[in-house]
Amino acid sequence: MLFVPYLMVGCTWAAMLALPFTIVTNALNGSHMGVYLGLFNGTICIPQIVAAALGGFILTLVGGLQSHMLLMGGIFLLIGAACVFIVKETMGEHAEK
Repeated sequence: MLFVPYLMVGCTWAAMLALPFTIVTNALNGSHMGVYLGLFNGTICIPQIVAAALGGFILTLVGGLQSHMLLMGGIFLLIGAACVFIVKETMGEHAEK
C-alpha cells in the first residue's frame, strides 16, 4: 500500500533536484555554463553540509524545540520560493534545436 506514496515522493524528489538546474540553465547563455552550474550546485550543497554540521547548535539557538527549527525551515523555504521570481528565464540557443 505504500508503493504509490513512495513513488510520488520519488517523483517529487527528482523534480526538486532537476528543476532548479533547468531554470538556471535556461537563464544562462554563452560560455562558462559549467562554471555557473558548479557554483549553483555549491549553493545547494553547502547549506546542507552546514545544516548537518551545525544543526544541533542552531537548535539550541532557537530554544531547543524542534518545532522552532521546523518554523525556521518553513520561513527560509518561503524566502527561497520568493527568490525564484528574481531569475529571468530566457530561451537560449539550445531551446531552438
